[in-house]
Amino acid sequence: MRLDLLLRSLLDIALLRAGPQDVPYSPALVGLTAAVAAAVSYPAISTFSPGSDPALQLLVLIGFNAAFAYAVLQLRGLGARFVQTATALFGTDALITAVALPLLRLSGAPESEAPAAVLVFIGLLFWNLAVVGHIFRHALSVAMGAGVMVALAYTFGATLFVRMVLGS
Repeated sequence: MRLDLLLRSLLDIALLRAGPQDVPYSPALVGLTAAVAAAVSYPAISTFSPGSDPALQLLVLIGFNAAFAYAVLQLRGLGARFVQTATALFGTDALITAVALPLLRLSGAPESEAPAAVLVFIGLLFWNLAVVGHIFRHALSVAMGAGVMVALAYTFGATLFVRMVLGS
């Protein structure tokens, strides 16, 4: 697998021009994209969640996200789509986080009262929800509205799960 083609596919998914079905089927890519997403997210968690163990938080988060995707695909009888769906979820997460980090550092922490920081954070949140909803829409063969509902459960479920498990 050429990495430039994978990156192009993930960028097209992040721009809502392609779906997870356009990512090559490779179980190794799930691990690769999860590792890249963790590496890119580590500085964000270290900066914006002080006092928590970023590595442990990422491990719990990646485990929840993979289990969530696997479970919803199994519920729809589409378990064979897990590898490409997980690759798309982790890969686009890495891309969005890579874009978000410099923007958040320039605008301030998400919890700050700076209007620019709030607008940037809300914009990134909506973009991420749209991309995750788009991925689930294709993976589950449902309407975009249903994909966004699954994305909301995925995103906020992950946050709640991490807080419940780690207390942070």
